[in-house]
Amino acid sequence: MTDIEYILDFAAGLGCKMLAVGANLERVNDTMYRICRSYHLHSISIFSLNSLIMIGAKSEDDVSGTRQLSVHSTCNHLEKLNRFNQLSRKVCAETPPPDTLAELLEEAENVKNFPTAVIIFGHLISMSTLCAIYGGSFSDILAVSLNTFMLYWLSEYFDRRKINQIVANTLCMWAAGSLALLFIKFGIGQNYFIIVITNSMKMIPSISLVNAVRNILCGNEMNGILEFMKVVLESIAIVLGLVLSIYMFGGNAVQWLKV
Repeated sequence: MTDIEYILDFAAGLGCKMLAVGANLERVNDTMYRICRSYHLHSISIFSLNSLIMIGAKSEDDVSGTRQLSVHSTCNHLEKLNRFNQLSRKVCAETPPPDTLAELLEEAENVKNFPTAVIIFGHLISMSTLCAIYGGSFSDILAVSLNTFMLYWLSEYFDRRKINQIVANTLCMWAAGSLALLFIKFGIGQNYFIIVITNSMKMIPSISLVNAVRNILCGNEMNGILEFMKVVLESIAIVLGLVLSIYMFGGNAVQWLKV
């Protein structure tokens, strides 16, 4: 392989992995451009969406190269994103030999994940605290915690099966809303709406919303609008799942609250 092939492989691969762990598209484009410039490539052309990266450039001796990669799925992982950002800065500053770039990228991706128990505990603490802030009682916090535990494993199952996020949000919120109604029916929990609103906070794609607004404000309107529409559809799916759970259990949640 030539140097430009190593460089473009690295730039496109790094950009793809950054998008997959929740990076902003503008940041990814800037990272790929800076990497190419640090190795004195010119005629750099970058086209990217949240699901696709295309990059082309020429070396100093006018050898052309292009790369195209698809981003198949995204899952926010801030520690990996931090490692990728550090790697991009290191490569731009030190310009290591092109044939070593693939190894550096593999090392940056090798991040130790937190144990499942620690992740679940963090979810429980955050959701319980949010429920208390909303004015929930101790029984409401207990119901929220049980729902949060269920949502974690259900989300993990859908992620492993690569289920569309809109479908996953609908099913997850249907399950959460149904369980909340059952909890109240059997005396676990008092305020249905506090329980489901708290659990819905776990499902809302807030980072994607921030990235969409940032893309629009930074002049990348097409990607920003597409991402914003995706966020809207995923949020509507949350509401749809909740409405389905209410109507499947009689259509009158208020009546359940009085039981």
